[in-house]
Amino acid sequence: MKPKKGRRSFRGATDLAGHASRASNYLKEVRAACEAGDKSAAQRALRQAIAELETARAGLQVGME
Repeated sequence: MKPKKGRRSFRGATDLAGHASRASNYLKEVRAACEAGDKSAAQRALRQAIAELETARAGLQVGME
C-alpha cells in the first residue's frame, strides 16, 4: 500500500465511501429480513442498497474523468 502522500485521490471519494457504507447497512437489513422471513422488508432494503450502489458507481465514473 502506498503512503498517504503518494496515493492518488479523486473528487467525490468521500461521498462514494458514504454510499458504499449505506449500501452495506442496507444489505445487513436484507440479511436480517431474510432470517426473519420478511420478504417485503428484504425487497425494500435490497432496492435501497442497489440505489446506493448505483449512486456510488455514477459518482466513481464522474470522479475518474
